[in-house]
Formats: sequence, C-alpha cells, structure tokens
Amino acid sequence: MKLIINGRGKDIDCKNVSGLLRMLSLNKDAVAVELNKNLVHRQDFDNTQLKSNDKLEIVVAVGGG
Repeated sequence: MKLIINGRGKDIDCKNVSGLLRMLSLNKDAVAVELNKNLVHRQDFDNTQLKSNDKLEIVVAVGGG
C-alpha cells in the first residue's frame, strides 16, 4: 500500500498506525501522528486503520538541554 509520510511516498505493508510505527522503528510514546490532517491520539494507534494514499505527518519528540 502506498502512503505519503512527511511528504514522501512510501510503499508500506501494515494495517494500522501502531504497525507503521513499528516498521519505522519509532517509539509510539515519543511521536505525534497526524492522519489526513487529523490528530491520532496515542490510545487509538492500534485501532486507526490505514488505507492506500493516506497522508501522515509524524513528528518525533527530541529532548535536550
């Protein structure tokens, strides 16, 4: 399935947001996810299904000092 992630097209084989984050090796506790211009709450990652041509923005929290 083709997804647009942070402006780039990617062919990904996953069914939901949690699966996508695992495939991308991202910690679900350290990211914010927007799907088709709607914020996806962390507790909904497992239940939020993905379909071809969905547009996602994934932002990773970075700590520092």
